[in-house]
Amino acid sequence: MLVAMRLAPVNPADLLLIAGRYAFAPTYPAVPGAEGVGEVLAVGAGVTDLVPGMRVLPLTRGNWTSHRLLPAADLVPVPAGLADAQAALLRINPATAWRLLHMVPLRAGDPVLLNAPGSGVAGLVRHFAAGLGVPVIDIGRAGSGHTFCDGPDLAARLAARCAVLALDCVAGEATGRLAACLAPGGTLLVYGHLSGQPCQVPSTLLTGRGLSIRGFSLRPAEAADPDIRGFYRMLAARLDGMPLIAPVRGVWPLSALGEAVTAARGPGAGRVLLDLAA
Repeated sequence: MLVAMRLAPVNPADLLLIAGRYAFAPTYPAVPGAEGVGEVLAVGAGVTDLVPGMRVLPLTRGNWTSHRLLPAADLVPVPAGLADAQAALLRINPATAWRLLHMVPLRAGDPVLLNAPGSGVAGLVRHFAAGLGVPVIDIGRAGSGHTFCDGPDLAARLAARCAVLALDCVAGEATGRLAACLAPGGTLLVYGHLSGQPCQVPSTLLTGRGLSIRGFSLRPAEAADPDIRGFYRMLAARLDGMPLIAPVRGVWPLSALGEAVTAARGPGAGRVLLDLAA
């Protein structure tokens, strides 16, 4: 399949790769670009489900380029209801949010705790959780205006809201505070490192309540999925018509890559996109 790339975001994973701090060692030369959306230009013999003109989502990295030559097995059609700017953001955060909610069995009414509630993943967790009948309790920073603010007495304030699942994007001491809010046998998934600190959890929570604390990363989850194309087809269908996967801060041409990366590293809401056709 010959694909003309249209748009690709500057993902946090891309920034880590550029800085040499990505968790998975790349094979060099390495082209960044964890996500993106393109258009099929030509198909090889034997390809029946993809045709020229169709928009597609590449399931492999290396999307900061004008064109890609990929096997059909690495491409998923994009629903008509998703604009290019949103389709380009489909692969990482929506997949992370969906898989986090399905790492443990949840019944309707089971509360889920999450910190960093303003993150893109958190917004998608709330979107998917609503469809499952699962309430989400946001834990924000002090002064953020959230009903529950993180702090040493968090567990006391959440005493009547013990959860079976907690999602930690912060790490450090925040991990222990979330763990203290879990019901016996509950699970805490660490999927981010915003604090930059090692997770700190009192051992008595592990022995006294039988808690499970696990790490989550999307790449191993994808590698273990025997039907990765089917998964992304399902995910795309669930997001078809959704007005906003994530807000967009601005679009830069690939020729202004340095400016785009600087903008992505700086303050401000929304995602930075690269126009790969400019």
